[in-house]
Amino acid sequence: MVEVDVQLEQVGSMPLKCSIWSNFIFLLVLATGAPAGSKGADEKICSIHSSKEVHMGSSFQIYCIFKKGCKTLIFQDNVRLQCTSCNSTHVRQSIVNLTQTTTFTCKCGDNPEPCGTDITPGYPPEIPQNLTCVQEGELGNVNCTWKAGRETYIQTTSRLWVGGDPVDYASVTLPDGTLSAVFPIPAAKTNFSVLVKASNSLGSATSGVLSFMLNDIVKPLSPNIKKVECTSRQCHVYPDNAQSIQLVEIQYRADEGSWNTVSFNHTNSSTSWTITSLNPYSLYTFQVRWKLGPTTGVWSGWSRAEKLTDEEAPSAMVDAWYIEETTQKVKKNIHLFWKELSKSDARGNILGYNVSVMDQGKKISSAFIKPPNRSYRVPCSVCNVYIFAVNSKGQSPARLVQLQPIDNFSSLSHKRVDNRSIALSWLREDTVKEYLVEWYPAGRKQQLQWIRVEHHLNTIHITGLQPAECYDGAVIYLRPSGTNKAVFSDVATWPSAPQQGPNCDTMVKYDRVEVTWQEVPSEKRGGCLIRQYRIYLQEPGGKIENYSVSHPQRKYTITGLARGQQYKLWVSAETTAEGPKGFECHFVTHQGAPSAEKSLALVVSIGGAIFLTCLFLLCICQFSSVHTRLSRCCHCLMPSIVPDPANSKWAKECANEKGEMKLQLYLSDSSMSEEEPDTVEVQELPREKLLQGESVPMDGACHSRSKVQDREHHIPSSPYQPITTSSYLKSLSNSSDTTQASRNTDITVDYISTHGVLSGGEEEDEEEEMDVMGFFPCPTSPFLDPLMPTGGKLTLDIVKIDCSDLNLCMQ
Repeated sequence: MVEVDVQLEQVGSMPLKCSIWSNFIFLLVLATGAPAGSKGADEKICSIHSSKEVHMGSSFQIYCIFKKGCKTLIFQDNVRLQCTSCNSTHVRQSIVNLTQTTTFTCKCGDNPEPCGTDITPGYPPEIPQNLTCVQEGELGNVNCTWKAGRETYIQTTSRLWVGGDPVDYASVTLPDGTLSAVFPIPAAKTNFSVLVKASNSLGSATSGVLSFMLNDIVKPLSPNIKKVECTSRQCHVYPDNAQSIQLVEIQYRADEGSWNTVSFNHTNSSTSWTITSLNPYSLYTFQVRWKLGPTTGVWSGWSRAEKLTDEEAPSAMVDAWYIEETTQKVKKNIHLFWKELSKSDARGNILGYNVSVMDQGKKISSAFIKPPNRSYRVPCSVCNVYIFAVNSKGQSPARLVQLQPIDNFSSLSHKRVDNRSIALSWLREDTVKEYLVEWYPAGRKQQLQWIRVEHHLNTIHITGLQPAECYDGAVIYLRPSGTNKAVFSDVATWPSAPQQGPNCDTMVKYDRVEVTWQEVPSEKRGGCLIRQYRIYLQEPGGKIENYSVSHPQRKYTITGLARGQQYKLWVSAETTAEGPKGFECHFVTHQGAPSAEKSLALVVSIGGAIFLTCLFLLCICQFSSVHTRLSRCCHCLMPSIVPDPANSKWAKECANEKGEMKLQLYLSDSSMSEEEPDTVEVQELPREKLLQGESVPMDGACHSRSKVQDREHHIPSSPYQPITTSSYLKSLSNSSDTTQASRNTDITVDYISTHGVLSGGEEEDEEEEMDVMGFFPCPTSPFLDPLMPTGGKLTLDIVKIDCSDLNLCMQ
């Protein structure tokens, strides 16, 4: 069996004729055995016959012829097909509606080597459109371009034919999808006719003929802009060479605005083109093209250049307003804000803002604020503030802001427009020269925004609001005679549930827990006001209890909990709807009775009170005046029974002497002169008047006087009278002889009555002492040492006083 390459006609175009001829050719091939088409085909077990390219969506047949009999198979993209007509040596397969490139293969069942082909559907070319030709420069080649039409999906060629001679030029595809071909101009030829032919395996197409003269298609080279010079309002464009150009077209725009067009006629090489009516400090883009004349040639390509116009002084006042803030140091703190000027009003680069504060015609402060800062704290609450914007060419007109008290004047109404805007309306007044509407997120005055409204209007739409954000604000009535405002608060475009729950904290106290939580951030509240909080408590068994707490309280105590159990707790916030829960808090209640804790706290409190009291008394006792008064107060603690002087050794010796004995008592006082100590003369009574064993009656009161004191003794008054609790003093002497004499083995102790000393003072001193004793009671002080270490028994030997220490001696 030999292979024959047969080109089949498409079934879709002539189905009856194609079927007859295909059967005839198939029988002819089987009967005659045509020679092999190629050497490579002899190496394969079979050959496949079909067109490589077919019409898009067409139906056709494929033939496979095998060199020997076998089990024949056919595949489409590796998918086995149920063949239309098959035997051991040939396969005929019908293909319907092919729309993409497909691979068909045939093979024997016992031979893995297949034969196959790729069939691509496509379209014949369309007639070329928009054929145009231009001459690149007055001496350049002719370049023709055209549109090829729809995509053919198969290999297609387009060629440009020039003149009646069979001269064609291959085309290239440009980036925009158009086709282009270039041909040179023959010498002394000015008229041309051109056409385009396109062809592929499925068909061909020819464009119409384009005839032209060179003068009609000359395209000058693009302009070369040498420089652009600008002032604040106009620019001059200079070309490098205008050649013989007669028509120029210039387009310009500021930033990314729309294009403006201006044309110039009868230009020459030295001409510059002036563009007027420009804006200061704006970046302009210029693009220029030209042609030989209004009716000659075609427009050249565009050339571009950019230039910034010069600055001018700002033309508009700065829009400024202020808020009042209350601080701890200053009752009212004025914070001034202003807006950035628009580019058209700034007319240049704003270098800064001059702020001047005037109070009663005197400048009290000024500042130069550099961008991007646009705020200033004014050091007064009732004054005038002037603000100027400054650039390199000057400053803007002054904006005057009069700071003065603003009272609430009237009410206003608002209505939600959509999720980002509200409508405000207020009462209009004829005396108002301008309204100012201010607003800011609740609690955040630093984000102040405002807009000015003309005096004949009383409504405005505030746009750009954040959904679910709460806003406060006011409408300010600006009058020449004063200022008032109508306020609004808690306005939101879209109230909803909070987006975040409060974070909680717990403090456990045995069978109760104290819950505290944080405020929900304002940007997460989902509305103006939080109405209440809900506390959820999950018990160990899984049961959940909830408690409601009104805003703004953020503390709650839950009692009656089981001791030693683990609980879970969380808090949620609610506006118009309840929000999500916050972070969960886990805690375990304490075991044991709280009474032990209370007892310990009571003991600690009492101990602390006693310690502080003792510490206080110890401190005040360090003052000499307090110590003296306490000593006077507590002298009553001394024993009321004084030993009888008659029992003393001194009294016994005096009884053996006849007559009288004079004793001198030297009282030591820092205020007295050391040259002549004061003496106290004591007259001793006869022995018979002082009987041995007779006791001196004493009054039990703190300041009672003995009978001995009532006797007529003369005691000089002293500037300092010591207060003692004993009724007797030891006779003292500065004499060394007396001291030495008193140190023999037969020592006698001499006593004198001190009642004379006590009674010798002024009556006023006595009364003052009595007042002091009445003011201070006689408590037992642990901080005072006993005046006499009696040990419970008082004897004269114990209370004797050494004269050498006190400089007090008997005469």
